[in-house]
Amino acid sequence: IALCRPPGHHAGATSSTGFCLINNVALAARYAMNRYPSLVERVLIFDWDVHHGQGTQEIFWNDSNVLVVDMHLFAEGFYPSSGAPHEVGSGQGLGYTINVALPEGYTDACLLRACQDVLVPAARRFKPDLILVSAGFDASQWDPLGEANCTAE
Repeated sequence: IALCRPPGHHAGATSSTGFCLINNVALAARYAMNRYPSLVERVLIFDWDVHHGQGTQEIFWNDSNVLVVDMHLFAEGFYPSSGAPHEVGSGQGLGYTINVALPEGYTDACLLRACQDVLVPAARRFKPDLILVSAGFDASQWDPLGEANCTAE
């Protein structure tokens, strides 16, 4: 387990934005796949930060070996203004990016429902060898910028 903050999901292949210098979750996924190719062929990245992880999406946009499931607030003008449900990857990665747009003020119940309805079925279909969580803590009701109402429970 690696506990690091921020998860780095805003950092792209050639960019550093949103307080993220290095995309830690993308680096971990690539490392595992390259270091243990017989054990780790397919990686699922679950990103539940209140902001869309556009860097992670960009890095794996054309990759069918990494499924990115990103649940985030999606509202006009909310950083980084990406992560629409129609953004699903391209080329070999078509269908391997899943963006779940959550409403302003979303709660634990909304996030749990999205996990039950989208994440779990997608994971079962994809059958990952490794699951990485890009955990964002700004979905907390106590975060002044997050505009979500999730609790520690």
